[in-house]
Amino acid sequence: MENGNEASRINRCLIERQRRQHMKSLVSKLFALLPPRPNKMSVPELVDQAIAYVKQLQKKLEQYKQIKVQLEDKLASATACTTRNRMIVPPVLNIRDLGSNLEVHLITGLNSEFALSDFISILQEEGAEIISATCHHAGDRAIYRILSQAIYPRIGIATSSVHERLKSLTCLKKQHIPTAN
Repeated sequence: MENGNEASRINRCLIERQRRQHMKSLVSKLFALLPPRPNKMSVPELVDQAIAYVKQLQKKLEQYKQIKVQLEDKLASATACTTRNRMIVPPVLNIRDLGSNLEVHLITGLNSEFALSDFISILQEEGAEIISATCHHAGDRAIYRILSQAIYPRIGIATSSVHERLKSLTCLKKQHIPTAN
């Protein structure tokens, strides 16, 4: 019987040792999650610090949630105001003549009804071959960039004619922008 009791006692000791090692590992992980402390703490002090820290984080989280709600409300009211007033951004057209290449930049509001294909058609009609065409959105603006080169470099591209046609297209489109009441 003594061998059975001895084996049982050794088994309990091993289980207890594993439990203590596991607890030590958990306490170490908990200590690593807390802000740095200059001195060693007992386990109860560590748990108290962890509880206080978690409560502090919960308060901060609630404050951040309130700030988020306030900012979302401000954004919603600003968006509603902008939508009601339908701020129309006049288009900005910039054309750079680069010899046999032509670079067209157009900045419009997102509520504008510009089709990049209209600009490309005009450039092609004026003797340009499109190298690249891009559109980017930045805030409430759409930024178009078209890079083209002359189909026949000796003839070139009539920059003034392109400028006038594109300018008239932007003015025409500006007149057709619907506004909300």
